[in-house]
Amino acid sequence: MRAARDVPNVSAASPPAHGWYVYALVLPGNLVPPEGMDGESPVTLLASRGIGAAASVVPLAEFGSEPLRRNLQDVGWLEEKVRRHERVVEALLARGPVLPLRFGTVFLGIERLRAVLAKNARTLREALRYVAGKEEWGLKGFSHRVSLRTALLRGDPAIFAQGAAATGASPGHRFFALRKAEELLAARSLEREVELADDAVAAVVPRVARLVRNPIAAEFAPEGERVVLNLACLLDRRAVEPFLEEAERWNRDHRHDGFRLTASGPWPPYHFTPGLPVDA
Repeated sequence: MRAARDVPNVSAASPPAHGWYVYALVLPGNLVPPEGMDGESPVTLLASRGIGAAASVVPLAEFGSEPLRRNLQDVGWLEEKVRRHERVVEALLARGPVLPLRFGTVFLGIERLRAVLAKNARTLREALRYVAGKEEWGLKGFSHRVSLRTALLRGDPAIFAQGAAATGASPGHRFFALRKAEELLAARSLEREVELADDAVAAVVPRVARLVRNPIAAEFAPEGERVVLNLACLLDRRAVEPFLEEAERWNRDHRHDGFRLTASGPWPPYHFTPGLPVDA
């Protein structure tokens, strides 16, 4: 690690061939990794109004708006570059508070970057102070369809009664009784997932400094399960162990309900970083 001093010469006399790829925002004086996105261009710390931008020069033929869109479809290219991006951010995080920027944040010139830092300096300084001594953790809730339905059948008299109505009925009545029982079970399963997710959130909230409830995307889940809760939690480092213990306690208490929590982290605080306008 080293403190970067020399700024590479990127000419502004003609349409730029290079831009500044920004990994994260830090406090001036933070040490930055020696290698950037391409493994060769050094990471430079560009400061303005008490905010340091850890950045390196990248070719716009690769990271300009249109080339970047094309490259994002190349899985091999994307995996390599995301890995380099994360390596820089994690190295910065090890040295102090950091506001990580999303992959692909590129500015066309130093002055534009410094102007954005200056305009948002107060907000960014406050954000850096706020995340100091904190970690981001993810918390996901997984619903197991069969186990959750089994628990409902065991404990919901209305569903059990509807299913029992099919016993001994004529074939026609049995068909409609079973279909109604299935519809009731499906609706009650969705309600129960919401109840359990809300209960899990209420259990961990006292341990959390800030919480973001992310939308549920088509995320990977083990066979038979689906993700129904996706939280980003900002924790004081002293609260991490109590947070993890609370998640485990909740799992023990609900081990027969077909719903479980899984924590992951620590991560750079991506969900708690103010957004910045960018050129490309």
